[in-house]
Amino acid sequence: MNELENIVPKLIEQHRLLQKDLGMAAAMTEMEKPSSQEIEKWLQQFTADLTEHLHLENAVFYVELLKKMKEAGVDTTNTGIFIADMKNIGNKVETFMKKYKKADTIDASLAEFKSEFFPIINALNIRIESEESGVYLYWDLYNKE
Repeated sequence: MNELENIVPKLIEQHRLLQKDLGMAAAMTEMEKPSSQEIEKWLQQFTADLTEHLHLENAVFYVELLKKMKEAGVDTTNTGIFIADMKNIGNKVETFMKKYKKADTIDASLAEFKSEFFPIINALNIRIESEESGVYLYWDLYNKE
């Protein structure tokens, strides 16, 4: 299970990369004359990085964490609810990214894009903070190999 080695630091590193990608797209959005091509470029990078991150987090980390917690006799109900909430935020982010994946779509509805984009950044940051101060800390508690 090589994928589990240093999984939490890797997930945190991926979080910083995702924040950087969105930060660059946000900076482009806030320019006097936003370049929808540059915004598209950063959103495409974000989408690629997000896909990799969500696979590691949802298909590996959460699965293994719940397994280890159950093996330790812990009630995982609340952790399962938290994970579902985090996945819901991920779904909202992915829906937004699909809606605005092309520069011409961004350009044609820039005001709407901006009104939806900054709440998406906030939602992602809440998810990141919640994971890093929550379930990521559980890993060391239950990862007794």
